[in-house]
Amino acid sequence: MPKQTIPAPAVPAKKTRLTLNDVAQALGISRTTVSNAFNRPEQLSKALREDVLGKCRELGYFGPDPAARALRRREVRELAVVYHHNLQFALNDPVGMEFLRGVAAELDKRQMSMQLIPKMGRTLELAAAFHTTADALIVHAEVDAELAPQIKATTKPLALVDTYVPGVPSVRIDDRHGAALAMGHALAAEPERVLVLGFPLDPKHRAQARKAKVPRSPSVAVERTAGYAEALRAHGLEPDQADWIEVDDADPASAAGDVRRYIEALPARTRLAVVAATDRMALAALPVLRASRRVQLAALTGFDDIPEAAAAGLTTIRQDARLKGELAVQVALDGAKPVLMPLELVVRAT
Repeated sequence: MPKQTIPAPAVPAKKTRLTLNDVAQALGISRTTVSNAFNRPEQLSKALREDVLGKCRELGYFGPDPAARALRRREVRELAVVYHHNLQFALNDPVGMEFLRGVAAELDKRQMSMQLIPKMGRTLELAAAFHTTADALIVHAEVDAELAPQIKATTKPLALVDTYVPGVPSVRIDDRHGAALAMGHALAAEPERVLVLGFPLDPKHRAQARKAKVPRSPSVAVERTAGYAEALRAHGLEPDQADWIEVDDADPASAAGDVRRYIEALPARTRLAVVAATDRMALAALPVLRASRRVQLAALTGFDDIPEAAAAGLTTIRQDARLKGELAVQVALDGAKPVLMPLELVVRAT
C-alpha cells in the first residue's frame, strides 16, 4: 500500500477562525482524517498524523475549538467566578484568596480551568458573566431583584455565593446571625459607647437594614447591619444609640483614620466597644484604640477569622472560606444541595 502524503495546503479564504471543514478542504482530505489526527491518534499511522498536524500548523489551525466541542458534548471544562471586587482586592484579601484556593482545589481534581471575572465594589453587572466562554458559573457577588431574572434564565451550571435568589442553588453563611453574635459579645462588656464599622449602604438600604424585623436580603452589607441592629434591640438599645461609620471594604486600612477622628470627639476615658464588619477593618483600628488615652477599649470584634486575627488576639466570627469555595464548585457542577455554612464566635483577648 503506497504511503499516503498530504499535499501542500491551499490557503483558505481569510476568516475569524478556521473550522475542521476548512482545514479538510484546504488539505484535500476528509474531515474525519483531520479530526482523528487531533482526537483519535490511534486511528492514523504516526507518519500520516505528523504530516496532517504539520500542515495544520502551516494553516494556523491548532485543533478544534474547545468551547464548541464542550457545547456539542455538554462537557464542562472551564468555570468562571464572578467576583464582587476588582482583581487587586481578590488577590490580596485573605478571605477572597482562601475562597479561590477552595475553588481551585476542586477544579484541579477535575482537570478544569478557571476564569476570574472581577467587578468594582458590590454592584454587579452580569454582562461579562453571561458572555463568558466558560461552561459554568459561580457568582460570588450580590444579586439584586433587577438581576435575579438573568440569573434564573441562564442555562449554564450555576452556584451563588453569599447571596440569595429564590430557586437558585447557593452556598452562604448566615451573616445576620454572625453579626448579632459579634454585637452580643461587645455589649456584654457593658460599654458606654458602641461604634459599628460597617459596609457602605445607600440611604434606602441603610434605613431598611436598621428597622425591626427586616426581610432577608441578598446583600451581605444589609444582612450584617440588620444583625447588629437586632442585637442592639435585644439589649434594650435602639440602633441610633450606637455610632455608625461606613468603611469601604476595598480599603479596610482607612478604618484607622476613621476611628482616630471619631475618638478625638469622645469624652476622656470613654469605655468603648467597636464592632467591625471585617477582621481587616478591626485590625486597622486596633493600634489606634490601644494607643489612645481618650478611650478604654471594652471590646473589639471582627468578622471572618483571618490568620492575622488570631495573632492579634482579636475576637471574631469564624467562617471557612476555603470550604465555601470547594462547596460552591460541588453545588455548581455536581448538583449538590444548597449549603448554609456554620459560623462560630471565637472569643480572644478583645
